[in-house]
Amino acid sequence: MMQKISVLHPRDTAYFDEATLNGLSRDLGSSVAENILCRALEDIAARFAQIRQDYSNGDHPALRKSVHAVIPIADQIGLLGLARIGADVVDCVDQTDPVALAATLCRFLRWGEMAMSFADEGTDIYV
Repeated sequence: MMQKISVLHPRDTAYFDEATLNGLSRDLGSSVAENILCRALEDIAARFAQIRQDYSNGDHPALRKSVHAVIPIADQIGLLGLARIGADVVDCVDQTDPVALAATLCRFLRWGEMAMSFADEGTDIYV
């Protein structure tokens, strides 16, 4: 029996929540807020490398832990979409659904990398 494979064309656009970033700036000052943002993005990038390794190794408990660790960091710097997708990845791990996990994890990584790229380039990153 031959099955048709669907091709998806993702249309996600990563963004930072403007209110969260403004709150950081207001509460901590712009230079401290910028430092926190840079450190958080570096931390997420390092965790993404670990997430890829965990997934490649089939180590789902470690993958779950690594993705779960990104969620509060993303929330802190206004990457609310990344945090939401991260929670979806954790759900897929918990449900032991390999197809959903692969698709959701890909979306999580793509979304996070897009946000980091926008931040590096100085692109308008607010919604």
